[in-house]
Amino acid sequence: MADNPAGIIPDPVPDHPLLRGRREIGRGENTIVLEGEVIDGQARVYKLLSSPTDHAYYTAPDRPTGRHFPVVYADHGTVGMSSRGFPFHIVEVERLYPLPGSGDAAELATRISTAYFDACLMWRMLAQDMGRIALHHLAVTPMGWSEAMHGSLQALERFAEEYGALPDLIKADNLMMRRDGTLVFSDPVFME
Repeated sequence: MADNPAGIIPDPVPDHPLLRGRREIGRGENTIVLEGEVIDGQARVYKLLSSPTDHAYYTAPDRPTGRHFPVVYADHGTVGMSSRGFPFHIVEVERLYPLPGSGDAAELATRISTAYFDACLMWRMLAQDMGRIALHHLAVTPMGWSEAMHGSLQALERFAEEYGALPDLIKADNLMMRRDGTLVFSDPVFME
């Protein structure tokens, strides 16, 4: 696709009864996001995940959960195959929103991304493992994180280690927020 930005998944939305007629609201390297319903005042989306690591992040029994992780409502199974060679998994999750230019969530995200980037630079000689070491650095170094954020960074580190995932806390859409301003790790890992 000539007008497809590099890295964005080029696949069409697969045909499935849950997905028909839904508006696409976002795409990433391994994900297509479609608008969902609003149930009990909570907006939801359908995420079509084409990465086994992303699917595990959202659905594994030992996945990170808590204040700074997405709420998952259902794993609706697979539909079709992505151009990346993996099946699409349909996962229904809470709708998250981009960070504004200012405010508490944006400031916290900037602190996390900056500290993560600085740690990546410090450990860049480890090449592929620098992201994991940088995340470990954030999880163990006293940086004034709240107890909930400190626990979330530790949970994310455990997940990345156990699933062989590489963390990415720099890309804009990997840190998003709820309507109430809570920072959420929306898509903080990728496959090796």
